[in-house]
Amino acid sequence: MNHSVFVILITITYFGLNQACKKNIVEILNQLAPGQILEYHCRSEDDNLGVKQLNFNATPFVIRFHDEIPNLTRWNCIFRQGPNNSYSYDIEVYKAGPRLIPRCGQLRVWAARIDGIYFARKYNTPLVRVLSWNKN
Repeated sequence: MNHSVFVILITITYFGLNQACKKNIVEILNQLAPGQILEYHCRSEDDNLGVKQLNFNATPFVIRFHDEIPNLTRWNCIFRQGPNNSYSYDIEVYKAGPRLIPRCGQLRVWAARIDGIYFARKYNTPLVRVLSWNKN
């Protein structure tokens, strides 16, 4: 009986918090160069957003979502750019830590630039280069 009460309590807590919880955001920016297109393909365990393209300095592509509990929410995106998309990187753009309480309002900003891939967790902080492009 105690196990059933625990499961019900966790379920009520999760759904209650998830409704009040601000969605997490992953933002993708193309800061390569004028005329250069960023191709990207983002997917999670539950969603495959397909292959898309983002023009230079276009409105960022945004993924909004709640963490899934008890599964770890994870989003991966493959970024491709250059002649014949000859430069690429498969990035884990978001990963929730193991927890019973979901994260709320998390931000992950990823920017593709000619010299690499940049990252920030807050809008008011500078993007920092974290990855170099792989040559295919």
